Amino acid sequence: MAADLLRPRSARSLRLGHPSRLSDGAVEVSLLILGHVVVFFLTLFHDEFVAELVDEDWLLARMAERSEIAVGLVLFLCWSALLLRLISVLRRVSERGPVA
Repeated sequence: MAADLLRPRSARSLRLGHPSRLSDGAVEVSLLILGHVVVFFLTLFHDEFVAELVDEDWLLARMAERSEIAVGLVLFLCWSALLLRLISVLRRVSERGPVA
């Protein structure tokens, strides 16, 4: 018998690029880190954003402080959700073990 008949064909698919960048968790982890960076920069400038809204008369001046707190709280909740999702993805990837 021929050697290729003794072992079954593997179900490997052709992948372009570096294989570790295309693994299941790598794209999701990259997007989660990008989300963290975006939330971080929004947090840096949330007070200026609220000040612009007050200057353009979208918000009342007496509501500016409360609006800054509310925007900060929403950004904190977004950061927390991204962090929890990142932890669950990293835990799932580490339980799977190294990719051969």
